Parts: sequence; C-alpha cells; structure tokens
Amino acid sequence: GPTGAPRRTTIAVNLAAEAALLGRSALLADADTYGGAVAQVLGLLDEAPGLAGAARSANNGQLDLPTLARHARQLTPRLRVLTGITRTERWPEIRPAALEVVWALARGLAELTVVDCGFCLEQDEELSFDTAAPRRNGATLTTIEQADLVVAVGSADPVGLQRLVRGLSDLREAVPGVDVHVVVNRLRPSVVGPDPERQVRSALERYAGVLRATLVPEDRAAVDAAVLRGRSLAEVAPKSAARQAVSRLASELLGVSHAPKRRRLRVRT
Repeated sequence: GPTGAPRRTTIAVNLAAEAALLGRSALLADADTYGGAVAQVLGLLDEAPGLAGAARSANNGQLDLPTLARHARQLTPRLRVLTGITRTERWPEIRPAALEVVWALARGLAELTVVDCGFCLEQDEELSFDTAAPRRNGATLTTIEQADLVVAVGSADPVGLQRLVRGLSDLREAVPGVDVHVVVNRLRPSVVGPDPERQVRSALERYAGVLRATLVPEDRAAVDAAVLRGRSLAEVAPKSAARQAVSRLASELLGVSHAPKRRRLRVRT
C-alpha cells in the first residue's frame, strides 16, 4: 500500500493469524525496509535475526528448509514469523536476490506466506549507477514479482484514497499483469460522509477501475487493544467489525467457508 500509514502491518498480521485459525499453516514475514513493525505489533521484542538472518544464509548459499524454519519463530503450531530488520539503516542486508531464495523455500515451509512490504515502488537507484546498485525498494519489488497475489491496502479518507489510486497505477506499471486485491482500511463516515461504503466503492470504480474491494471498518479501540497486548484481533476483539472483515478476506483468499473462530493463538516460549 502507499505511504500514509493505512495499517498495512495490521492487515498483514491479522491475515496470517486468520489463516492459522482456518487451519492453514502460515508464515508471516516483515520485508519493510523503511519501517517494519511486525515484531512490535506481535510483542516479539527479542533480537532474533529473522528475515535478515535468512537472507544472510541465502547470500552465502547456505539457506535450506530447516535453516529457514530455524529463523522463523513459531508462534503457534500453524503460524511462524520472520521478523524484520530492527534498524532501518540495515536495509542493505535484505537483498532482492536473497529474497527470491527465501520466498521459494517459504512455499515449502507453509501453505500461505504473507509478506508485509514497504510503501515505495521507485527504481531510481538503478538510474544513478553504472554498476549494480543497492536497491532499498528491491525487497518490495522482488516480493511483488514473486507473489501469487498482492493485497493493496489504502486508507478510507480523501487523501488516502487519492494515494491508493495513484499507488495502484504505479503498482501495475512496476509489475505488469500483477494480480491485485484492494483493501480499503479504516472506513468511517466522519471523514467520507454518509454511506461511506457506497462512496468509497464509487470512487474506486470511477478513478481506478476497481470493481471489487474489501472494506474494513475503523475500530480504533480494538486495534489499539491488540497492539497493546501484542496479539491479533481474533484474540483480543473477536467480535470487532474490523476483525470480521479481515476474517472474511482471509476466507475469500484461501477459498474456504467463512466461520470466524476465537482461539488462543499464542504459544509462549
């Protein structure tokens, strides 16, 4: 999703959590080289190498399935997490070539891999060097190129929708033929007006040609409670409107019937 904090990480974390509740093995990875926060959102504050460690092993030609499994922390029997870099200046550690190896092996580690990406799709670095240049946005671009489906997340306000429309255009230009599912987050009448769902769907169809999208209602209290406790919405607020929308999205993407469940996801170690 574009810049502006549309809660990309919130959607990614809860999609993976819902997939686990639906009985699918899931791997959640943080590949945001600008402001990755998956570990913080899930209350994982240790200094595990995570994705950076997996990428380092791939760079050395030593990454295999057991090694990837060791780098991916097991939260539940069905949910693993590859945490992101702890300091943004470490972004050169997440090289695109290494990520290609990581994502290829991830397909053998879990039925579903959910990757939280950065917002930027620019490729200007390649224009500034005569030789191979470090590419901060390479992690996002490589992930999108390797993905079976891209979930593009925007915010349901005038500025957020404008950014989303432009971002979808940039996305299709950067990766032609990409399969995209649009999610508009933080839906609320206070900033969009009466009947916000109709307003947003009309704007998406008119300006971006998007006929189908998932709309996630704003539920600040539930999201704040989940972040405070380092847990998913399903654990903290199972009846939240936001959780219900993400649960339906997970069911749709996985092709299974929608039956929201509340379970204790976390396995403490």
